[in-house]
Amino acid sequence: MKHSLRLLFTVICTLSLVSPLMAQDEVAVADSVAVADSLSFISQIDEVLEDGLPDYDISVLFMPLVFEKQETFPLDKLAQADTIIVLCGGSVDAAALPEATWLVKANRQSNRLHGARNYVMVNRPDLVKYNTNTLPKAPEGYILQNDPSKTTVAVAGEPVIPNADIEKKVVKVKRWKTSFTSAVQMSQAYVSDNWYQGGTSSLNLLSDQLFTISYNDPSGKLLFENLVQWKFNLTSSAEDTVHSVRVSEDLFQINSKFGYKAFGKWYYSAALLFKTQILTNYAANSNDIQAEFLSPGELNIGLGLSYSHSYEKPVKLSHTLTIAPLSYNLRFAKSLDPLRFGIENGRTRNEVGSSVDYTLTWDLRYNIRWMSHLYAFTNYENVLLEWTNSLDFAFSNYFSARVYVDLRYDNSVAPDPKLGHLQIKELLSIGFSYKL
Repeated sequence: MKHSLRLLFTVICTLSLVSPLMAQDEVAVADSVAVADSLSFISQIDEVLEDGLPDYDISVLFMPLVFEKQETFPLDKLAQADTIIVLCGGSVDAAALPEATWLVKANRQSNRLHGARNYVMVNRPDLVKYNTNTLPKAPEGYILQNDPSKTTVAVAGEPVIPNADIEKKVVKVKRWKTSFTSAVQMSQAYVSDNWYQGGTSSLNLLSDQLFTISYNDPSGKLLFENLVQWKFNLTSSAEDTVHSVRVSEDLFQINSKFGYKAFGKWYYSAALLFKTQILTNYAANSNDIQAEFLSPGELNIGLGLSYSHSYEKPVKLSHTLTIAPLSYNLRFAKSLDPLRFGIENGRTRNEVGSSVDYTLTWDLRYNIRWMSHLYAFTNYENVLLEWTNSLDFAFSNYFSARVYVDLRYDNSVAPDPKLGHLQIKELLSIGFSYKL
């Protein structure tokens, strides 16, 4: 094995040093002497390897190359004179100190190995495997822990002793987490009076504002989440000769949830849901009011269990589920016809039953997000189910497209001839969006 290493090292050094000579026709005399010395070093490789130093290991030449710093290493340094450096005395000929022959040999070998290594790194950078920043992590240290009382020996990691010079800083935990999302989107269509297919011009404005605030409990025992949303859609159509602008959608809602740790990711919880609309909505070509503030309105309070969890990988997803076996639901209408909202007697309807509330936020891709909210309540005679969905396609930080699909089922109101108790609403918009 040792003879194979000698032969390999001789071939590498010969090719590395002779090939530059063949590529140049004119070489200075000083360089010729340096090359002659280097070739002499190669021809005497057996003597170098037989210097008799027990601590010397030729295998260092064949270890992965690690780039440490930029430097030049002329060929003449590969064949230095047999000199040694004496402290405060300068250079001394090796013959003057025969007893230091081992030091001369060690110094010569070190310089030659360093020069050969640097020469290869300069001329063959593709062979450099590491630098000082990409070195593999050093193995962890281990110690043996002996327990005479139990006659056992355990392997444990060495304790990490912190640096006393590191400045200590107090880390403040952010107790309240807030977020705000705003989307203002528009759609517009113009149709001239003589357009061969007919049609009407229209202008739509959609606004969706969402604010959330939650308490970040360091102990993980408390759950307190709050959401406030106001979403409305204004429509202008030439077909409506009475109103220049109509409200096609208006939703103002507040969701609040408070919980205490039960087990795992479940919490004993109390949830509150309140929703109504802010603007007044009129029927087309009429002054008949279809809905206004607190007409209708709905309040639900439920006691039960809540589950909350979020993932970062393999996908970014967060969801919460609230199951309330005991739930109180109140519907009311300040004015208008209460029968349109399922209120048979007076202007309020009080119900006791069970409810389920589920929210989901799922980043399907880096620029596609699906947000969904499912709410269901039953008094064991009637069922109210609302399922709202929005799919966002972000073109940039400020522009996006959004698709809304809302489904509602309420068998406490009169059925529709085509859809029965099912109600559907869909909307596509493109415009400005902002997230804080």
